[in-house]
Amino acid sequence: MGRKGGGEMTRWPIATGRTGYEALLGLTVAGLAVASIQSYALVWPAAALPTIAPDFAFPLNQFAWWIIETGFSPVFPVLLAACLGAWLAALDEVPDLRGGRQWGYLGWLLPIGLVHAYLFWFGDLLVPLAIVGLIAAAGARLTVVSQLIFGTGLVLATLAVLLAGSAMTGLVDDSMSRAAALGYPPDRVAALNSLYQAGFWARLPANLGFALMNQLMQIVFLGGGIAGVMLIAMAALRTGFFDLRWPDLRYALSGAVALGIGWPLAGWANLHEISTGFAPSSAFASSSAKLLATPLIAYGYAALVMLACRAGALRVPVEALGRLGRVWLSAYLLGSIVLVFLFSGLPGLSLFAQLPRAALLAIALSLAGAMIAAAWFWVPRFRLGPAEWLWLVLVTRTRQSLRH
Repeated sequence: MGRKGGGEMTRWPIATGRTGYEALLGLTVAGLAVASIQSYALVWPAAALPTIAPDFAFPLNQFAWWIIETGFSPVFPVLLAACLGAWLAALDEVPDLRGGRQWGYLGWLLPIGLVHAYLFWFGDLLVPLAIVGLIAAAGARLTVVSQLIFGTGLVLATLAVLLAGSAMTGLVDDSMSRAAALGYPPDRVAALNSLYQAGFWARLPANLGFALMNQLMQIVFLGGGIAGVMLIAMAALRTGFFDLRWPDLRYALSGAVALGIGWPLAGWANLHEISTGFAPSSAFASSSAKLLATPLIAYGYAALVMLACRAGALRVPVEALGRLGRVWLSAYLLGSIVLVFLFSGLPGLSLFAQLPRAALLAIALSLAGAMIAAAWFWVPRFRLGPAEWLWLVLVTRTRQSLRH
């Protein structure tokens, strides 16, 4: 697993570092299927404001929403940014790449993300990660202390901006719902549901608008936080976090403390939202708790993955996640395309706004399992995933073999 040949998409200077990194990246891609399922199957605000969909009146669907929003939705995009940041730093440590391939990889990841966002799914993460990564890549050569200082500062500044936005939401009178304040009264929600149910091409103009809005919001309001997470991940690489050089006790204790604080905070925040009916006055308290919880949960997951990589008894699940991590881009894009066509592909046959959240959670978990199973059989037989192959051809401008 430590090869550094010309065709490696996940170049890594240390063999054991590849193990932890790829397992975390595999878990991240699988988790993103669950984190994003609501935005494929329901109108845009239905994840944050689930009461605009009628299924939320049932306790089982409330519980499914609580699971998604507590353990998945805000966390796995953060982990993807961290994985990309660590990868950019690792590229800088490979001697034959010194000074120069990060921009090549990110420069081609950007158009791949643009096609994905504007043609298929407005919630694409590749575009903002590529744009911010082009800037953050320069931080790979800062000292560890500088990376931590700048990274933490950027994350805290972003949290402050988001908290200010939540405080402004609290100024809205509780007689007006948050959905109405955002411009999503029932008649608009019904119109969007009908549009997406009409099929892939009918919903394309709306997807274009949502994609542009989403990318502007992520880059303007979240760009600093994304860069901060990347810088912190670069520092983590330098301290030995990703190459499994931390002792078991440090991984275990730090991960347990982070999850012990993060999970209750996020869980309480989402229960608070449900109990108050998502009233505007509850936004600041719940958002504050979730924003503080998200980086803690993300770190907790990462630490426990590294601990699992050090435990010989967990070799098979670690290897399964690692294989998925090696074809992460293919899994991310193909999984997204499957969900797009499942929920808004064919006129009259799409499942958009047709399924309760409990069913959506089951579909997402099934898709994550299918990704892991497909990667398990693909990776030993092929050198790259289809998307990784295309990406490498574009970057190197040379023919590449798909097979080993």
